[in-house]
Amino acid sequence: MNATPMTVLRFEEKYFERLWGGDKLKSLFDKDVPEGKPIGEAWLIADHRVHESIIAEGPHQGKTLRQLLETDPERILGTRPQLTFQGRFPLLLKILDAHEVLSVQVHPDDAYARHLGEDDVGKTEMWHVLQADANSELICGLAPSVTPEAFTRAVADGSIEDLMVRLPAREGMSVFVPAGMVHAAGRGVVLVEIQQNSDLTYRIHDWGRFDVNGEPRQLHTHKAVNAVHFGKKHTGVVQPLEYASDGQARCSVLAACRHFATERIEVDGAFRRPVNQQTFHILLSVSGEIMIGDGDSSMPLQPAQALLVPGSSDRFEVVGNGVLLDYYVPDLHEDIVPRLLERGHTPGDIANLGVATLATDIRIL
Repeated sequence: MNATPMTVLRFEEKYFERLWGGDKLKSLFDKDVPEGKPIGEAWLIADHRVHESIIAEGPHQGKTLRQLLETDPERILGTRPQLTFQGRFPLLLKILDAHEVLSVQVHPDDAYARHLGEDDVGKTEMWHVLQADANSELICGLAPSVTPEAFTRAVADGSIEDLMVRLPAREGMSVFVPAGMVHAAGRGVVLVEIQQNSDLTYRIHDWGRFDVNGEPRQLHTHKAVNAVHFGKKHTGVVQPLEYASDGQARCSVLAACRHFATERIEVDGAFRRPVNQQTFHILLSVSGEIMIGDGDSSMPLQPAQALLVPGSSDRFEVVGNGVLLDYYVPDLHEDIVPRLLERGHTPGDIANLGVATLATDIRIL
């Protein structure tokens, strides 16, 4: 590894028009989105063929995340994370503005994506709700009794809506969405989504909508029925698991699987986190006034903005009063399970963060 750490990185955001998009990225967060268009997605940090994030400031301004990875991947990743099979950054961070309900969909896991020869990895993701209108909801999962045959019939006759599990959406809630889980974000929800670096979506049901050409949007029923993990009951809204911190912050784990971990950090003053060059950290502000530093320089982080702390860093520092989310690639045996067990959380509590959905990840039950 190059011994010189790389500074904290801020990227230009990329906005995507969607049929179901709205205007809350502008009204809530004052983002510089195109006027008069239904913007459904803001890609904050991405290294994908659809979009490669461009560094917004500092000594690497104008370069893409892809270019930095091609030059010295370990300085960006740290020693633990791995590039995807296409040689790309392993995670993608975006914000969704669902003015209308999204299509009911499923993402494949890595094995099924590989079986189909897809040009992407599978897609496990996790949602954190930034804002939700009254009576808005999230769809996550099917009734455990649903069989592939019943699913196929319900898609064909339009009764699939009766088989879906719905969760009332509220600001601050988190939901883990493993690959193979049927899901949709409901009308009136703004959420931040961390995910595997993949754009694979198999559309199941689209509420009778038409595209801009007046045609029904394509469904992917055959792929979907083989991608769904039938009989898997969703664990519902995440119950954050707190652990000890340095007194300047309250820290809790929201999600944990082989692909990523998500922590919520509530800062009141100053907080320092050693990271020991093992993994990058993606930091997203949820609320408040926060500064992020690496010991040599610092940057402001406004709500719904993100920064990347490169893996070559040995620490990052947070100063201010607010809440942020910290995304990174964990060692489940070292970073997650011991500290939560020490705090008194049960193996069942920990499993509900997501580790139990991937049976080969860890054995704690």
